[in-house]
Amino acid sequence: MLNSLWWMIFYVVLLFTSLLLGIRYGTVHKKKRSWESSGIENAIIGIFGLIISFTFLQAGNAHRERSANLHREVNNIDMLYRYSRELPDSMYRYTQVMLTGFLQNQLHYEKTGDVTTFATSRKMSDTYWKHLRHFKKQAAPQQAEIVDKISGYFEQIMAAATSYAYANYERTPVFIMFLLITVSLLIGFLVGFMNGIKSRVHFLVPIIYFVTISLTMLVISDLNNPRIGLIRPGYHHLQAAYDFIKQ
Repeated sequence: MLNSLWWMIFYVVLLFTSLLLGIRYGTVHKKKRSWESSGIENAIIGIFGLIISFTFLQAGNAHRERSANLHREVNNIDMLYRYSRELPDSMYRYTQVMLTGFLQNQLHYEKTGDVTTFATSRKMSDTYWKHLRHFKKQAAPQQAEIVDKISGYFEQIMAAATSYAYANYERTPVFIMFLLITVSLLIGFLVGFMNGIKSRVHFLVPIIYFVTISLTMLVISDLNNPRIGLIRPGYHHLQAAYDFIKQ
């Protein structure tokens, strides 16, 4: 829920409201009594900076991991296809059909988010594995060595594809997101208050805070949910492999 677009819109409204309430409370407070800084405001903001940098780093690392798994998968597909050309024509053609179907399913998932493609890809890979092991039993020693190499690349493809699929649904823990949201709203109130309590209200700092935190939270949410965000692992590598193998 914390990664949905509607929640982020609601969060931006909450952040803006917290700034306005802080400014309003500051203007009312200065009419009644004077304000003395406690000296720990900068420390509080510094702690918030650490929290947001930690969350940003975690979301960025997850995005890089998804991209790395995707590229690792395609690289192993290229190597498997290259070695399959040394097999008899029937096995080579079967490998070609399997790889194009496998890549087509993954491209379909990238474009639509249809999770049923995982089950289809699993069935295709299991069937191909059985055919590959059966072929090895009847193959000549030289061809058996090629099958062993193909088997190694096939296992790496499955490992990378599985890691990529699971990584798409890993999220920053809800408690960390809740902590970040709560602290950002409290700091927003503090920023508004510190400006509202002055003899003349300056809106530049609250505006900069609002824009900076809003964009930062939007980017974190986008990195955290590649299925609906704008920041997604590029699938042009998948498309290039598919076009090449399909020829």
